Amino acid sequence: MADAALMESLIELKALIESALLERLPSADSEPRDIHAAMHYAVMSGGKRLRPTLALAVAELGNAGPHQVLDAACAIEFVHTASLILDDLPAMDNADFRRSQPSVHVVYGEATAILAALALLAEAYALTARNAKELMSAEGVADVIETLSRTIGTAGLIRGQHVDLTSTASEVSPEILDETYRQKAAVLFQAAIAIPAKLIGMDEQQQAALEVYATQIGVAFQITDDIIDGEHGTAEDAHKCTFNTILGEAGARRKASELVFNATGALQIFGDRGTQLRMIAEYVATRAQ
Repeated sequence: MADAALMESLIELKALIESALLERLPSADSEPRDIHAAMHYAVMSGGKRLRPTLALAVAELGNAGPHQVLDAACAIEFVHTASLILDDLPAMDNADFRRSQPSVHVVYGEATAILAALALLAEAYALTARNAKELMSAEGVADVIETLSRTIGTAGLIRGQHVDLTSTASEVSPEILDETYRQKAAVLFQAAIAIPAKLIGMDEQQQAALEVYATQIGVAFQITDDIIDGEHGTAEDAHKCTFNTILGEAGARRKASELVFNATGALQIFGDRGTQLRMIAEYVATRAQ
């Protein structure tokens, strides 16, 4: 398949995700209206939709249709959005803007923002369970829900955020930063790939290769985010310790390139069928150029 056709297929997947997200949000006209409005504001305010796109690409890799994992793909985006709402709170990163718009807590207040984040997490569990029940045995459903729980919990997002908040610049080494990025950023990429892979019945070797891929591009994506923030960031970004500040911009770019190289290498077992995931990895490598 030509690159142009591949790119068109990724654009189509993003359009499918946008409509699916809107369909799966509670109606903004139903109570509690302010919380539902905050959920809509947070989820539908743009974004690359890279994580759910990965989920749908995995389905295609396993010869399954995107609709077979669409609930789970939307669940991952709901978790991602919830993490951004919480990240921006005054007690966390204290960011007044997200994607060039006022943050959720600025528009709706801190209490409503927190409740909207919790509601998105609850919806994520419901969507994942529904998707798994359609395709798997009870044991398989439990395994998928456990994967989602580990992604969110103190072995994943929460731990990464805690380390990010409590570490001082003098304490942060490249090794500590790499581990933080794996927990705070890569873990959602891992879930976006592991959950659909489980849903469609990929074997252990395939799942292990995809986990390597997801971890590598997850960390690379965060590094390229740092590079972009370093070029266009605000005063709030100045205190952050990143690979950009530790290794310099050139060093950070080299590390991101190495990670993407490792990610694409992990796809070798899939042959030409891994082309769509390779294209996503190339996007991660070049997005900060």
